[in-house]
Amino acid sequence: MKKMNTPFFLDLSEENRKKLLERGMVETIKKNKVIFQELDEVEYVYIVLDGFVSIYRNSRYSEVKIMFILSDHEMINDVVLERNKTSVQAKTMSDTKILKIKIQDFEALIDDDVEIAKALYRSLAYKTRRLYHQVGNANGSYPLAKHLAAKIWKLARDYGEDTPEGRKIKFGVTVTFLSNMLGAKRESTSRALSSMKKDGFVVYEGLVLIVPDMKRLRQCFERK
Repeated sequence: MKKMNTPFFLDLSEENRKKLLERGMVETIKKNKVIFQELDEVEYVYIVLDGFVSIYRNSRYSEVKIMFILSDHEMINDVVLERNKTSVQAKTMSDTKILKIKIQDFEALIDDDVEIAKALYRSLAYKTRRLYHQVGNANGSYPLAKHLAAKIWKLARDYGEDTPEGRKIKFGVTVTFLSNMLGAKRESTSRALSSMKKDGFVVYEGLVLIVPDMKRLRQCFERK
């Protein structure tokens, strides 16, 4: 199963990928480390080479809302090019290899090659579409159980790998993480997840989340 978009880094020619690697620095950031916080002034554009990063915001009531999970070859902070301050927070979900390029160097590469500018545009457009989709699904009348089933199905589709037991999400999944993605209470999410586990829609042990049957899980949230 493949994601619907071509990640920023892979959207470039081999020559331009080489240019970015030559201008930037590659470093590995440990799991659960904050890359930048909201309103931080940053010097770099960050691209995930290998691993997983969550993009989130805190509400005025200190509630966390996860907006994106980014993985291999995706740009983390596209919007920083509009101004140096970030509007979101980024945190690693695994040991993650990241390419970081000084903003002024990245802008110089854009000036030299329109292909990089177009890849950046497509990256931003894809994230905007995802945000539109999230807003469209933020309907309070939509049952939490179906919302959770849809979210787990999408996580397994986009960030899973096939195993003998089913489609296994590649990173550790906590109930808090799922509730932050849904914008729901942790207790409510925990009850819904327990029900899904009991009914065999998911296998969940020790932060490992597996979907035994993707088609069956999809039917769970698509049926009326």
